[in-house]
Amino acid sequence: MEKDFGYVQDVTADLKTGTITSIIVPGSTSKLFGLFSSSNDITIPWENITCIGDDIILVKI
Repeated sequence: MEKDFGYVQDVTADLKTGTITSIIVPGSTSKLFGLFSSSNDITIPWENITCIGDDIILVKI
């Protein structure tokens, strides 16, 4: 199954070890021009990432 989550908009990291712990992609939104509503961002744990390429990240769901 394939799903396009969009672009990585942020990452979380363990500041003690300096490692990335997850990536954050935008979830579905019901915004009017990006206003008046919050998004449902999707946090993907680093251990679920199986491959990183130039223009794609494969994720185990």
